[in-house]
Amino acid sequence: MSWVSVWKGAVDADWIDELGHVGFLHHQRIADIAALDIWRRAKGESQPAVEFVMTETHVRYIRELHLGMAVEVASALLAHDSKRFQLLHQIRSGDDIMCTVETLNLCFDTQQRKAVDFSAEIAASFKAWPSPPEDARPMLSIKRKADW
Repeated sequence: MSWVSVWKGAVDADWIDELGHVGFLHHQRIADIAALDIWRRAKGESQPAVEFVMTETHVRYIRELHLGMAVEVASALLAHDSKRFQLLHQIRSGDDIMCTVETLNLCFDTQQRKAVDFSAEIAASFKAWPSPPEDARPMLSIKRKADW
């Protein structure tokens, strides 16, 4: 049960908004980069037309990021079923958690334009992930909700 380090970088000048801090879109962009890396590892080269789409997200800001700060994204696979997966990303700087980004994601065939089940390769990749760490506290649920 541990977090998996997925991405490392530093806060760049173009991340800073007119208020002098890193805005929502850059936090989300960092989490998207991490999710894309996780997806590429799971998918391999087997299905070029199969991608994932984010269906729900929850962002929690904890501390402010500043220009030049070192940033690392540590991720946990919280849950998955036959076509969906739930990720929680911690955006960290040093020992501090700066932000968390949780997403629900759906396997999507770009040619058929519809949701599809994971390939055996993707399913096996997700099954190989460690159990979520005890400090991973989800706000979203992969369980299907009643129609609106």
